[in-house]
Amino acid sequence: MPIYCDESGGVGRGVMTLAALSIDAEAADEVLAGFRETTGLRGELKGSRIDLTERAQLFQLLEAQRWHATVSVAVSALTPARDEDRGDHDIEVYAELLDDVVAAMLPDAAGGLQVIIDDGRYGPATLALVRNSVGRLVGPLGSASLAMSHTLAGLQLADVIANTFFNRAMPTERQGQMAGIVAPFLERGQIKLNILTGDPERHNQSGE
Repeated sequence: MPIYCDESGGVGRGVMTLAALSIDAEAADEVLAGFRETTGLRGELKGSRIDLTERAQLFQLLEAQRWHATVSVAVSALTPARDEDRGDHDIEVYAELLDDVVAAMLPDAAGGLQVIIDDGRYGPATLALVRNSVGRLVGPLGSASLAMSHTLAGLQLADVIANTFFNRAMPTERQGQMAGIVAPFLERGQIKLNILTGDPERHNQSGE
C-alpha cells in the first residue's frame, strides 16, 4: 500500500505534526467519496476546514477500510537555536518528522515502499532534498515522490489525521474532543504516536 505523508502546524504555532497513512488508493478514494456524499463537500478536503462532527464522520468512514498510520509530533523541538533562522528551523523539524514517520513504517512494509509526500508546503529545492532523504530511507526497492494534495485522496486523509493530532496537542477547548475521536485507533494500535523530544536519537513512543 502507498504511504501518504502530510503535516499540520509549524514552528510559528508551537506544534508541528506529520502523519504517514498507509492505505490502498482505491480505499482512500472510497472514503473521500463517502465523505463528500454525506457532507456535500466540494473541492479539496482539509483538516483545518472541517468541524468536529464532520471529522468524526470521516474517521467512522475509515473504520470500514484496511489502513494504519504513524503520527509524529514535535513540541519541545520547535524552539530554534540562538541566531537560527525560524524558516530554516521549520524545515529542519519537518524533515525530522518525515524521516521519523517513514522509518517507523518500514518494519510493516511489504516489498517496495511507495512514499508520497504533499507538495504544498515548501519550495521545489527544499522538497527535492526532503524527497531524496526519504528515498535513502526506503532503499533501492522503494520510491519517494511528491504530489499536490488535491490530486490524491490519500494525501487529503493524511492531512486530516495530521490536523486532528495537531489540535489534540493544542491546549484549546477542542483538545479533549479531538483526543476522543482518535482514542479508539490509538488503543488498538491502528495509529501509532511518536513524540519528538528534540533529540533525533530519542523519541517517546506513545499509544495513549
